[in-house]
Amino acid sequence: MMTRNQPISIVVVDDEKYICNIIVEALSSEKYDVRAFSDPALALTHIEQNPVDLVLTDLVMGEHTGVQVLETALASHGDATVILMTAHPTVQTAISVLRKGAYDFLVKPFRLELLKATIKRGLEHQQVVRENLHLKGQVEFLKVAGAANADIEIDDFLAMVARSCRKEMDATAVGIIETDPQTKEVVRKIYAGEEELPPDGVLDNATVDKFTYTRSSKPSISKDEIDADGETRTRIWISQPIFVRRRFHGVINLLIESRFDRLTPGEIDVLAILANSAAAAIANYRHYEDLHTSYLQAIKGLANAIEARDQYTAGHTDRVTKLAELIARQLGWDERRIEHLIMGCTLHDIGKLGVPDGILNKPDRLTDEERRKMQTHPELGLKIIDGIDLFRPAVPYIIAHHEWYDGSGYPRGLKGEGIPIEGRLLTVADTLDAILSDRPYRKGADLEVAVNELVKYRSTQFDPAIVDVLLDLLRQGEIDFAAKYGREMDVSKIAALKVSEKASV
Repeated sequence: MMTRNQPISIVVVDDEKYICNIIVEALSSEKYDVRAFSDPALALTHIEQNPVDLVLTDLVMGEHTGVQVLETALASHGDATVILMTAHPTVQTAISVLRKGAYDFLVKPFRLELLKATIKRGLEHQQVVRENLHLKGQVEFLKVAGAANADIEIDDFLAMVARSCRKEMDATAVGIIETDPQTKEVVRKIYAGEEELPPDGVLDNATVDKFTYTRSSKPSISKDEIDADGETRTRIWISQPIFVRRRFHGVINLLIESRFDRLTPGEIDVLAILANSAAAAIANYRHYEDLHTSYLQAIKGLANAIEARDQYTAGHTDRVTKLAELIARQLGWDERRIEHLIMGCTLHDIGKLGVPDGILNKPDRLTDEERRKMQTHPELGLKIIDGIDLFRPAVPYIIAHHEWYDGSGYPRGLKGEGIPIEGRLLTVADTLDAILSDRPYRKGADLEVAVNELVKYRSTQFDPAIVDVLLDLLRQGEIDFAAKYGREMDVSKIAALKVSEKASV
């Protein structure tokens, strides 16, 4: 429940001073801060410049009207409660002011008990409205917080926050601008609404400096006016800062039209809650990035450890990863999938950490028993990464890169489309590198030999569609063999190579 640190502020407006005095006296026993004005112009200025909870105003006051007071109160304080008084009531007048946002209508003369009861009901109604706004903000927070705990991209999560913000604030457009806390440069922009906000909304250098150095969590608000369909309309531009561990990380920018031109306390609460949601998402994402960088360094260290034990496979992991990435990009994989591929290729031989050095570095062909031990490395690799969620995308690369398309591979004898495409892709890249590279018992073969081997076992050992993609890359000259293997390779014969039937992935 929302709490107050200040007494409830009530403004009384009536051009008959004695009525103001009677009402002030009647309310003196209550814990209200009551200000009375017999000059409506002074009342309007006070309402615009000071916090106000409830306004009690006469309807007709010479040059000014209670409708002006009503409109000013709602424009300045959207959740203010306004009660009008009149000695000349009509049904049309009552309907009109209620439609404009008045809470109630009192007919002069009225009993002071009725006045007090009406004020009490009005304030209770206001409190309910404010609490509902706060609860709505909490509900939106729970929605986006639930999404934060799911496997969702940071851009998608911030887009959800932007949509929630637009809905709850009735905004024309919302933009979330994430900045680097050190350089202040914009690193991410997310929009939601009928139109795209200017690139940085109201995020100018002065605003950034204000938020950065004062660490103020209050929104920055500016207004302008536009002509729309012959009418002058007020627009509100709002920047709600986003702080992560008291460091400025960006803003939620809003454009609000066609309504009163100030935020209510409840709306400020909702906006702050949604900014906290964005801050939590950014903090989690930055934390994930830091962890991810650390894990990638660990992965690289593991790959180096594997290659340090096997003197004949130095550079194998990097070469296979680059070959596999070329194939994957040709297949149209997105960047997230490419990132997983790089991880999987880097870790695909991690199980060799469990294979004896004598087998890894044996200069002769392996015996059947030694081969069986070597063939356990995919399953050993799974055991090594078991329980590390970040490495989960590497699983199909580790377990399936020795499966054969006809089902005669290991360790599980998977076949055709039953082999994860990650494994099928890596098998082709891994085999090409293995044939071209030196081994303890032989020198690396020429490209023509390697390609003939891939074509020969196309559809038996290898996925034919992936072999065809690799052949296309070779024909296009996309692979720098001199850099990878220290020698040039003739691709001219590859260009003329025909396969019986081109497959598709």
